[in-house]
Amino acid sequence: MDRVVIIGSGAAGLSAAIRLAEENVPSFIVEEMPPWRAQSNMAEGGINAALDTMGQHDEPALHEEETYKAGRFVACREAVHRLTHSAPKIVNTLFAWGMSLNLNEDGTIQQRPFGGQTKKRTAFASASTGKQLMYTLATRARFFEAGRMIRHITGFRFLKLMMENGQAKGVLVNELQKNRVSYIPASAVIIASGGLNGLFGNATGSVLNTGNVTASLFADGLPAANMEMIQYHPTTTRLHGKNMLITEAVRGEGGRLYVEQDGKKFYFMEVKYPALGNLMPRDVIAREEWQWIKQGVQPYLDMRDIPKEVSVYKLAGVLEACHDFLALDPLREPIPVSPGIHYFMGGLYVDVNHRTPIANLYAAGEAACQYHGANRLGGNSLLGAMYGGRTAADSAMEDLSGQTSSFRPDEEIMTPAYWTKDKKEGLHIPAARKALNRILQKSLGIERDEKGLLLGLSEVQELRAAAGGLYDESATIDENDAFPKSLLLAEAILKSALNRKESRGAHTRSDYPDEQESYRKTTVAVYKNGGIHISLAAIEGDPDGH
Repeated sequence: MDRVVIIGSGAAGLSAAIRLAEENVPSFIVEEMPPWRAQSNMAEGGINAALDTMGQHDEPALHEEETYKAGRFVACREAVHRLTHSAPKIVNTLFAWGMSLNLNEDGTIQQRPFGGQTKKRTAFASASTGKQLMYTLATRARFFEAGRMIRHITGFRFLKLMMENGQAKGVLVNELQKNRVSYIPASAVIIASGGLNGLFGNATGSVLNTGNVTASLFADGLPAANMEMIQYHPTTTRLHGKNMLITEAVRGEGGRLYVEQDGKKFYFMEVKYPALGNLMPRDVIAREEWQWIKQGVQPYLDMRDIPKEVSVYKLAGVLEACHDFLALDPLREPIPVSPGIHYFMGGLYVDVNHRTPIANLYAAGEAACQYHGANRLGGNSLLGAMYGGRTAADSAMEDLSGQTSSFRPDEEIMTPAYWTKDKKEGLHIPAARKALNRILQKSLGIERDEKGLLLGLSEVQELRAAAGGLYDESATIDENDAFPKSLLLAEAILKSALNRKESRGAHTRSDYPDEQESYRKTTVAVYKNGGIHISLAAIEGDPDGH
């Protein structure tokens, strides 16, 4: 009988599992923590769909155009078309499943404006849309769990993809409580493990999204794409070693960005971009803020012009977070903000149907490279996870053979000794990972240049050489296996950024400040024959032949 293994239980993973269960295909969800700890719960602002409930004559074609434009024309246009034209059905289905959303007086779904979009297109549940969406998906999944069509394997981490004749056959996982390796056979594997927060350390997302799954697959030869495209959200604030997000919904409801000049407020976005102002795409605002920060000037986000009842009704989560973690009342004083790493547009290389180059292996959500190009629109993340998970599941079902493989790994690989073979104790992974975080934060900031990227590359290579042949006796099997592969992935990200000699979307090169038509392609990084190879590939289905 067919069985699909899903790595990750966020919106993409649960969406895939539900889709499979709807067609009576069982799945195992491998998760370190239960779904309510997934990063998808942290999404605040909303989910995009051209429902046209606000009387603005919105339509999916405009959603498509604005998504493609915000991504600076390096996303797959066909994939963006399918995503945006499926969005109304996805949001209406979630609502029919019981998802709580803010409503208009006539009972239709209320929508708010978000950055880079000319219509009110973002459906929302106050400032806790992700939590409501995940609650809805988890409740829907329980229906299928009762019939054992969906099974959660909690407390396990992905260790390695097992392949035979170029096809995925299952996964090795590490049982954290016992630090013991197990094998799970599968007819197909869907990767929904999220982004690369762990490589940078100060991202707004969950620290559970280490990037280790992507690193392991990359080290085994699976290509990654557009890894240099790292989104800095313009309104974050530093908190306990990482960045806390102040949702874009604040600006959608009327929040204003300003700096102080000569004792007066200067609303820099409204002056320079009068049409969209504080709702320009995120990459644009982050760069504008950075110009002030370089001069030692602090940007602020001001909520005081928003009617109090709107803030309390629609932005309660923001008020609570500012009060609890910043000791600040945003109804009375502005919020000091700065850009912070928020989303990774790049990821595992997939086609329009979420197939990877390895047969029976699929990827969705932030783990995949699809939909967002060089910059993601706010509100498209949850949408991409929902649609991508279902699309990956549909592709897997098309490819199923009808039975789970009889392949079994060698017994040696199941023993702890195998993972430290030919290595000696002497590595301290927490300290080494912090060193990696510092290197990437410094070299892959909002603005990059060749000098800084080469320095970062040299430092990562030195760290990789120092860590080679060593292991951390206090770390788990998967941590010891993943860290050197994370260094390899970090090197690939830096080389991807070096290779793209232009500025496009979230990738800003101060030494190459303009977009170049010759670079309107997909950056592909692959590890083979002991080396990292970077190339520019034609965008799938590009109408202009790029």
